Amino acid sequence: MPIARMTKLCVLAPRDSREALVDRLQDMGAVQLRDAAAIAREDEQLKALQERFEPETRGLRLTIAKTEFILELLERFEDVKTGLISGFLKEKAHFTRDEFMQVESQFDLEGVYRELEDSDIELRHAEGSIPELEEQLEAMLPWREFDLPLGLAAGSATAELRFIIANAAHLIMWAEEMKERCPHATSQEINREKDRVFLAALVHKADLPQFESLASEHGLEQVKFSGKNGTISEEIAGVEKSLSGEKERKERLEATIRGMLPIKPEVCALNDYYNNQLVKEEVKGKLIHTESVMALEGWVEESRIEEIRGYLMSFGQEIDIFFEPPGEDDIPPTQLVNRRRTGSAETIIQLFGLPEHVETDPTPFVAPFFIVFFGMCIGDVGYGIILAIAFWLAMKKLDVSKNAKNFFRLFMYCGIATIVAGVITRGYFGIDGESLPGVLKFPGTMDILNNPVPIMLICAALGLIHISIGVGIEMYDNIRNNSLWLGICEQGTTLLFWFGIAVMAVGYGVKFRLMGSAGAYIMVAGIAGIIFLSNISSKSIAGKVGGGLYNMYGLIAGTIGDVASYLRLYALGLATVAIGSVVNRMALMTWSIPVLGIVFFTVIMLGGHLFNLAINFLGAFVHPLRLQYVEFFGKFYEDGGEPFVPLAWRTSKTVIDDQ
Repeated sequence: MPIARMTKLCVLAPRDSREALVDRLQDMGAVQLRDAAAIAREDEQLKALQERFEPETRGLRLTIAKTEFILELLERFEDVKTGLISGFLKEKAHFTRDEFMQVESQFDLEGVYRELEDSDIELRHAEGSIPELEEQLEAMLPWREFDLPLGLAAGSATAELRFIIANAAHLIMWAEEMKERCPHATSQEINREKDRVFLAALVHKADLPQFESLASEHGLEQVKFSGKNGTISEEIAGVEKSLSGEKERKERLEATIRGMLPIKPEVCALNDYYNNQLVKEEVKGKLIHTESVMALEGWVEESRIEEIRGYLMSFGQEIDIFFEPPGEDDIPPTQLVNRRRTGSAETIIQLFGLPEHVETDPTPFVAPFFIVFFGMCIGDVGYGIILAIAFWLAMKKLDVSKNAKNFFRLFMYCGIATIVAGVITRGYFGIDGESLPGVLKFPGTMDILNNPVPIMLICAALGLIHISIGVGIEMYDNIRNNSLWLGICEQGTTLLFWFGIAVMAVGYGVKFRLMGSAGAYIMVAGIAGIIFLSNISSKSIAGKVGGGLYNMYGLIAGTIGDVASYLRLYALGLATVAIGSVVNRMALMTWSIPVLGIVFFTVIMLGGHLFNLAINFLGAFVHPLRLQYVEFFGKFYEDGGEPFVPLAWRTSKTVIDDQ
């Protein structure tokens, strides 16, 4: 299917109908609005008539921020797995349209926000206090046996009480030096933990300078209990009580927040609702406003003109509606239109970039080749069955977005292609093709390990067909855009050359000399066309021929390189078979081990084949993707199209079932 043709829509309506008209456009979901106000500001006449209008979005942004705060807080206490896959497969809340629209009026957002904000502040305070109290407790526990009040010692006029931690290896030397340098000081061992000794020292104030110096020299750690007056045991009891209270408060607050988890679906709906209201409010800034009239301009699909006209005419207001084709300077957005089977590959196009509106939509060509190439990269019936069933179940059972379902559908088709490729190449969980029962050796099947040449030729032939289609699309685009001669001279001669090679190869391959000779003549005609016609933009004959010879050289070298890239399909398929075969042999080596043999066999078979499937699934996705993006798209594709994004109700956290 081609890219949807776009038409410009212009609407004039009374200014006081702005709110209702924008609501109707959003409900319809068919019009991508342009920034008509910005365009009008560049026109002197329209600029004089236009009144400046700034939509009020601050309140909506604040409300959205409140819903996001609530959701982030609730999600911290959900019993769900986190990670990339879990986030991708996260289940969404479902609403009917009426339920969705009523949430805003029925839900007390401000009350819930205030309650959860207060709980969050208290919880953060408790979470901050607990580590501090635990640290205090840990610091005091080794001193529990010291029974003097800390306040009494700190209040002495002639001496100070110091608490120190010394290394057991340095303790004797420190004690001897302290007797000499601090004769009025005394110390007592309170506790010992491995090589750490906890000491209390009563030091006369006259000896304090020497004590400090001595402590520094021996690397002693001094501990201070500032602001504490009771005994260590009393202080420990007080900290333990405070710690217990903070933990209880934390548990109570967490229970309160968990108790509000059932409101999460409504908050998700509110978040989506207010985000849609924000989009609608911002859109109003794109409209042209005068004292009594408003005007809007946008893009619509040409196929929906009558539907849109009828919908807007039933508005009940005096409005004028105009449709006109795009002008020469207009760049319409791109909307891909494909059937469901080929539409599953639209995600591949979107990952690379949408085509411009004048290009051909490559999706119908990308889908079958990607699926076939994927199947050839794995080429195993067993793996194909696993993939097809797994992605079919994912598509049917998982509550995911439309794009995700399209991706699952694409890989389900890839699984089916893998089964077919496995039958053709005798791939059954890496079992040697010669060991297969006769019922699995269908006529026409090939052995990828012992006779690789036919499969390599198939890969090369598919590659030539693939890039030929790309050149053919470029030729079609040139002809469609009034460049008939350019299409014939540049792409037509290339296709003639490749067609001649293909006919000649098939003819001589099946020993049909007449066909082979005809192919040779076609190839020569293509070469002549490339040499004399592919550089027609040059003014001189020498320039035409010289440029043509250079193009011929580039085409031959490029074709060899391009086709060689497709031989990697065989290499990846061979890798799948080889790894599977190695896994089977390793597993069989353990079968004869008494008792545990069956356990080792099962673990190696399951683990090895799952690893083989996973690693080759990645290769089977990446390499066909590269063939599409580099070899195929390189022949014709110029991304740069902007997606068609009509004003509509869009949800990211909820699903409206009847939308």
